[in-house]
Amino acid sequence: MQTDPFIDDIYEAAVVPEKWQAILDRLAVMADAEGTLLFAACPGEPRWLASEAIQDAMKAWIGSKWYLDNPRGQRLVPREDPRFLTDLDAMTTEEIDASDFYTELLRPRGLGWCVGTSIRSPAGDTLVFSIEKAHAKGPVPRAVAEQLDSLRPHLARASLLSGRLGLDRAKSTVATLEAIGLPAAALAPDGRVVSANAGFLAGEPRIRIGAGNLIQLASAPAQALLMEAISDAGIASGRIGKSIPVRAAGGDAAFVAHVLPLKGGALDVFTGALSIVFTTSMTPSASPAPSLLQALFDLTPAEARTAGQITEGKSIEQISFESGISQNTIRTHLKSVFQKTGVERQAELVSLLSISLR
Repeated sequence: MQTDPFIDDIYEAAVVPEKWQAILDRLAVMADAEGTLLFAACPGEPRWLASEAIQDAMKAWIGSKWYLDNPRGQRLVPREDPRFLTDLDAMTTEEIDASDFYTELLRPRGLGWCVGTSIRSPAGDTLVFSIEKAHAKGPVPRAVAEQLDSLRPHLARASLLSGRLGLDRAKSTVATLEAIGLPAAALAPDGRVVSANAGFLAGEPRIRIGAGNLIQLASAPAQALLMEAISDAGIASGRIGKSIPVRAAGGDAAFVAHVLPLKGGALDVFTGALSIVFTTSMTPSASPAPSLLQALFDLTPAEARTAGQITEGKSIEQISFESGISQNTIRTHLKSVFQKTGVERQAELVSLLSISLR
């Protein structure tokens, strides 16, 4: 399976963060924009990277009264949509024209339109990609946002790791990941564990190193997805990442195992390994938000919405009636969801999501 070279570059940046500059610039080119901001929304000092062309504007924003109080932060960042959104997805042109955030901060610096996405990990991290476009060029077309959607799962995994690293370069061992709270193991091309930190070895009882130095998950469906991902990672021409949820059981909280293929310079950072597996615990959730479903299972936005509605107890007929989408299309989405989550029936899907996401 041949992957897009740009996706390879995204995964390389996960472990070699100085590569993010080229990623951010490429995203900006896709949107006919001036540059891209990668921002870790968290307490304390701001952690961010930006294309060179917009760094001065981003510094002005961080030092301004609009840093934590602006329309995008209020209306776009909290949205649960598992996709890229534009200004016009949350505001009218009249609201934008009346906002001093746009008229006093962005437009005087040549900016004024964006397309971006907020990525929330199961551990509660929030990372924001905001592609900043010149006001004079007009709004970002919806078709551009949809093109960017296909990159979102890869950007999510890579930026999660970089965000936890403080957007600094990784060290030469998985012990670095333990220092930032990530149990991790490095895998050889055949899937064998070649290095694991203490957090991984002594942590979650439902993931362990078993016979043949292979990672074993207690959940059979999750194990099948893990082996598929590790197998994919071993195919040099088609390595892709995957996030695999493991449901809560026996009083133990749910967690997610992330398979991250190593690319380019990252192969030198983790010598002898072709991929790494790291885990994040899951925060409680009243319902499985579409954005979380998409991130965990690599679902498309449509598949994530369908999975969420099924988990809410809605029938295919009801989903079709409410959405205006044909029942055959809903069934197609559901079949793909089954394949990606490792279940065979709707009841199993509801059980998996309800248990693992709450």
